[in-house]
Amino acid sequence: MGTIVRTAAALGATATTALPGTVDFWNPKVIRSSMGAQFVHPPFHVTIPELFGFLDREGVELWSADAGGTQLSSEPPPARLALAVGNEGSGLSADVRARARRTVSLPIASSVESLNVAVAAGIILYQLR
Repeated sequence: MGTIVRTAAALGATATTALPGTVDFWNPKVIRSSMGAQFVHPPFHVTIPELFGFLDREGVELWSADAGGTQLSSEPPPARLALAVGNEGSGLSADVRARARRTVSLPIASSVESLNVAVAAGIILYQLR
């Protein structure tokens, strides 16, 4: 989680949110791996209803990242975008999958099953930037 927060901050994301079951943003290991990015990049723990309510109120489109998604194209992303990434074991929740307007993926070698979630998030955030 710390790597995701640090990368999101470095690439200009507005904030990072975490759903229930995610490690605490203020866990010492998360702080260490983020190099303290939480102090300049706001992290929020939210419930799914809180997240979806915020997206609706603020007009933010939700995309998800999953190996079965489509590759990002050269067309610009929406001006207000939230990117959901899931943990490496369980992936995204059914609620988030159902809500996402688009699911994106990275082109990786067929000999590799997946990437670390922080690495994948960083690459996608960089491409979206």
